[in-house]
Amino acid sequence: MGFLKNMRLGIGLIVLAGTPPFLIYDFRQIADGRVGLFNWATLTLGFFLLGALFLLLLRVKGEDYAQLKFLWEWPVALLALLVSLPLLLFVAVIIKLESSGPAIYCQERLGRNHRRNGRRRERAVDGPPLPGERRKGDRRKRDLGGRPFILYKMRSMLTTAESDNGAAWSSGDNDPRLTRVGYFIRKTHFDELPQFFNVLLGQMNIIGPRPERPVFVAELSNVIKNYRRRLDVAPGITGLAQIRQDPDESIEDVKKKLQHDSEYIQNCGLLFDVRIIIQTIALVTHLLVDSLMKRKTERAEPTSIEGLILKTVPLNAKESGAARSAPKSRVA
Repeated sequence: MGFLKNMRLGIGLIVLAGTPPFLIYDFRQIADGRVGLFNWATLTLGFFLLGALFLLLLRVKGEDYAQLKFLWEWPVALLALLVSLPLLLFVAVIIKLESSGPAIYCQERLGRNHRRNGRRRERAVDGPPLPGERRKGDRRKRDLGGRPFILYKMRSMLTTAESDNGAAWSSGDNDPRLTRVGYFIRKTHFDELPQFFNVLLGQMNIIGPRPERPVFVAELSNVIKNYRRRLDVAPGITGLAQIRQDPDESIEDVKKKLQHDSEYIQNCGLLFDVRIIIQTIALVTHLLVDSLMKRKTERAEPTSIEGLILKTVPLNAKESGAARSAPKSRVA
């Protein structure tokens, strides 16, 4: 497994750091009229490799594509992070000037589920570990449904946002916990830009289901069938659910989002991702215009997830134990 990870990293570094310098070097040689066999050979090889990679990504779909999409997402993530760095520094300074606390907000989220078909659970039933297998101790003491990681965002709320009532569903543009600059960056999703660093770390994709907090995955899994299906792929900065519907306000919204996530997992491909990126850019542009014109939604107070679950799950289901104790609330 370690060999495959190292090979994947090596291929990514070659594509990211090897091909562009050769191409730039050859183009400069050709422009200066100093064209040699080596220049033409490297230029041809570079275009051939990029063309072969493009055709490969066009042909694969679903889970096979999900394993290869890092080949284009890592270079794009690095470029996006470099381009947005001046904006990130500017916003960070404003955040620090407006309110006390760190400019970057860190929160634990769940990533992709790396357990394969419940093999540890099956082995525990079938018998003792096989020789040579890693069965001496389970590295993940709790089955959270996915691998935890730290997600990075620009801080858009006061540092005391969860001190009184704990975490809560975001209540939109009128959320009293938002700072002034936080309203702008949250509405336009500029606060998500640091997550390109999560992509470079291999914890997230550019496109995929949005990552959720561990405690809410556990609770939502109790009331929504197959909710953990969305953890079969790495989470993303944007996704099909984000461009098709507004932020969650009810359990029914979460169910609809799960349908969109399942559709993406089954049909993900290069052209599908390109379409989602184009629609995301259009959506962010629309939200930017709305924020400049100060258009706000009517929602005001944060809503607890406990109240949403109690309204959604029938009373008899709660009495039978189908709906277990819910967390206090959720942050979008």
